[in-house]
Amino acid sequence: MNILIANDDGYDAKGIRTLARRLAVEHDVVIVAPDGERSGYSHFVHFYGGITYRKVFMPDGITTYAVDGAPADCVIFAVKYLFKEKKFDVVLSGINAGLNIGSDIIYSGTCGAAQEGTFHRIPSIAVSLRTRGTSDYDFAADFVAENLEKLMSFATENVTVNVNFPYPNREQIAGVKVAPISFRPYNENYFSKVDENGIEHFYIEGHSKKDHPREDYGDWALCDNGYITVSPIKLFATDEEALRAMQGAEFKL
Repeated sequence: MNILIANDDGYDAKGIRTLARRLAVEHDVVIVAPDGERSGYSHFVHFYGGITYRKVFMPDGITTYAVDGAPADCVIFAVKYLFKEKKFDVVLSGINAGLNIGSDIIYSGTCGAAQEGTFHRIPSIAVSLRTRGTSDYDFAADFVAENLEKLMSFATENVTVNVNFPYPNREQIAGVKVAPISFRPYNENYFSKVDENGIEHFYIEGHSKKDHPREDYGDWALCDNGYITVSPIKLFATDEEALRAMQGAEFKL
């Protein structure tokens, strides 16, 4: 298969290199990824500013392009410019350093890149690992390679598949669960720093609320209980029930 891999950690991150090397054993793999960290960019693209790129020669020999843009930029640029004559069978985003689970997907550049692939009608999968300080992505990469066709079968023109690994090692995994996306609130606060020009910059920090009630069957709880979670995410998120209920509404003109 022809595989495009992007991420939000940068083209040289351990997760993306490990995944690409594993898949390159059996497939034609190219990497088009940001030239640096782009976490939290969601589905941002540069509509009003230009991007640049360069080809990077990596020791693993995998064709790699570094893009000065957001994760979703990388997918558009690959599909519409760099490889416009190539038909990709699947877009993979990751392996991300850290989970993209629950309502984190709203902000996730990893998910944004994968959903951009879905937008272009290419089966697309986001992959994330709770690293807990480790740089071992081998099991996650093996799992994706062994289950790639099955994961792709659920990645339709309106669905991106989101996969999260709670641990890096097979021995710690309780199993695999298909799970809905959870609501995952955070305790958030801002702190500031003053730069050399005397301008105050504000930064957000926070941690998920461990005491927040959550469904046992949601991706957040299941992942915390040791399960790999596989979740379908709709690209076009119209609420059909609400749409039907609103059809009879009358609005003033």
